[in-house]
Amino acid sequence: MPAAETWNEELEKELTYECLGEPERPITEEMCSNAGARYAAVFSRAEDMVKAALEVKRLNRDVFCKLPFCVTIEAEAFGAEVSLNSLYGVPAVAKFRYEKVEDIPALPEMDFSAGRVREVLRAATILRDMGETVILNIEGPFTVLSQLVPSKQIYKGLYRQREKLRELSAWITAQLVRYAKEAERHGVDVLSYADPTVAADLISPKLYTDLCGEISYEVLKAVENATENVVLHLCNKTSVAFQKAGFCTMERIAPKPGLTYGEALLEAIKRPDVRCIGHGCIQRTYCPMSNGCIYKLTLK
Repeated sequence: MPAAETWNEELEKELTYECLGEPERPITEEMCSNAGARYAAVFSRAEDMVKAALEVKRLNRDVFCKLPFCVTIEAEAFGAEVSLNSLYGVPAVAKFRYEKVEDIPALPEMDFSAGRVREVLRAATILRDMGETVILNIEGPFTVLSQLVPSKQIYKGLYRQREKLRELSAWITAQLVRYAKEAERHGVDVLSYADPTVAADLISPKLYTDLCGEISYEVLKAVENATENVVLHLCNKTSVAFQKAGFCTMERIAPKPGLTYGEALLEAIKRPDVRCIGHGCIQRTYCPMSNGCIYKLTLK
């Protein structure tokens, strides 16, 4: 277990801010029509994903193309029952596959040759070949599990089924590492990682450090070791909790003034010494920088 480095109020004030959610323009039928994409297909077909990603980039005046447009890709590959939600208009779990954590059997391997995960990877390659810089969002083990079983059961399991959760998380970690390697091979430049189901403000600091944060650390360290150039970007909630618990150290990178967060991030990922970045928001790459710097993280 890494020892926590000194944490003070000034540093916490600098790094912690309220998460405002995803500010990107929603994937609407009108936007898809303007892009020449079919609405439902932007979640399931590479060519339509590409058109939508380019249109979102254009509308936001961003420097990145981002994939995918939902958080269900990994969970579906592990057997989650996903369908297009009529209320929110995005893929969501239609029915939980299992009732309790202990009901979850050995999970299958992710199959990159079929299904929506294949289409996401194909979309990344198409965008790469067009000269675009691609960000791929990946979900952490607990968020994947929360789409297989109700979140309430996950929280119960943190106290009653720890070994089972560790076993499942170890398998999911191995598959996420395979996914990361495939993503890099298909042209992804940045992997945006988050595991909001077990955000540090939802559980006790000790539980985060001893279990949830440790599992995320294992995922990120394994991905970093298994890939060559792809850069990891941690959600602010994850990265602040990480540093607070002592899983990483931080270095400030001061970009040229007047850049958006995305422009500064684009410059930072070109540096060979940068493999992990945090304390920012990948959803706000087209917004002015909030703290005036990029935070390079070094996993311990």
